[in-house]
Amino acid sequence: MIKQHKKSLKCLFLINTLLFLTISICHYPVTAQVSADSLAILLNEAYAIMQTNPNRAEQLFEQALKISPNDLALHRQLGYLYSENNKLEQALKEFEQAEAIQPSDTIKLQMAFILVSLDREDDAVTVLRELCNSRDENIKKSAEAQLATISPPVDEVSPKPSDWYSRIYVAPYSDTRWNTIFYNLDAERGYYFDHEKMFFSYGFLTFSTDSKSKFGEVPLIFSDNAVIGGVGLGIKPLTGLELRSQLGIAYDLVQQDSGVDRWREDFRALVIYGNGIYPNFEFHDNVKMTLEPLLDVYSSVGYYSRYKNAIGYLQGRAGVRVFEWTCSAADLYVRSMYIKDTEREYYNNQIDAAIGLRILPIYNWDLYIMAEYYRGLYIDKLPNHYDATLDQIVDGEKYFGGFRFFIIYDHIF
Repeated sequence: MIKQHKKSLKCLFLINTLLFLTISICHYPVTAQVSADSLAILLNEAYAIMQTNPNRAEQLFEQALKISPNDLALHRQLGYLYSENNKLEQALKEFEQAEAIQPSDTIKLQMAFILVSLDREDDAVTVLRELCNSRDENIKKSAEAQLATISPPVDEVSPKPSDWYSRIYVAPYSDTRWNTIFYNLDAERGYYFDHEKMFFSYGFLTFSTDSKSKFGEVPLIFSDNAVIGGVGLGIKPLTGLELRSQLGIAYDLVQQDSGVDRWREDFRALVIYGNGIYPNFEFHDNVKMTLEPLLDVYSSVGYYSRYKNAIGYLQGRAGVRVFEWTCSAADLYVRSMYIKDTEREYYNNQIDAAIGLRILPIYNWDLYIMAEYYRGLYIDKLPNHYDATLDQIVDGEKYFGGFRFFIIYDHIF
């Protein structure tokens, strides 16, 4: 009888356990669906009454955050609402949580404004100085203007006479015109001599090669195929204008000419100008077509001792931002480029035009994915090649075209 009773208890326990697991499994997706539905209802109502009843909207966003505590958009939106209603401490807390999820120069600027209003000027100065290096020109100018209005602490009345900076530029790209992939890397470490950041010195290391040229062979295409290291001096007299003089040592990865030492001196004197207007980035829950303008120009003229050549380069670009969504954006543009040199190398004497798409997968990462279709023509000599059927060297086509695909990382810190 006791054995039967124990057996019955075991069966009952097993049945209850299975029943509990079944209910839990069935209940979980229902609960998840209910939470998602509740969140959607709260957000629809909150966005609908933000202008007419901001206090109620605050309450709804607070309830939404309880359901989805790691939602970046909710923290940012609630921060803006608190800020508009002069709840600065609460606004700062929401923006700080948003920053922890996804850094943003736009949110950092809002935090700096709040810190100034809260009389936390030391903290505001720290944030604003960081934003003075922002790649967004509008944010950079706003930060500099705000920084100029803040009285510096006693121990910082005399500004620092110098500053360090670093830059990393990585740009592999594929070009169907040459049927190869090019690899480029530039690393620079510099030092500003003055507080206005006009005079500077720097050390640099550059690397360039391609997937088609071979070690020990004369390259079939034109790529630098070299590692160069050295030092330089520069001046920035105007916004966007740079004058540089640098001396380095280059090692040719591909033997250009027989009997020529692969280790060679590399001196360069450059005048560079670049400036533009770029779309302001804003966070959007849904895809939004902003159609903000994109206009920029880049030009350079320089002498390169290793090539015994002076080369001029001019590029202009115009376009619009076609969409923004969460942390991503995309720009559509047209571009024109003109190159001329003194040695009449055909690949340095050309003009082309292109249509391109630039994607910023994560806005603050300084990462760009670009695709371009281009057409152009040689404006001096034509490329030539050996024609086996004619048993002689013949000129190539005047016109050219192709497709380029870039992955670019360009970061200054």
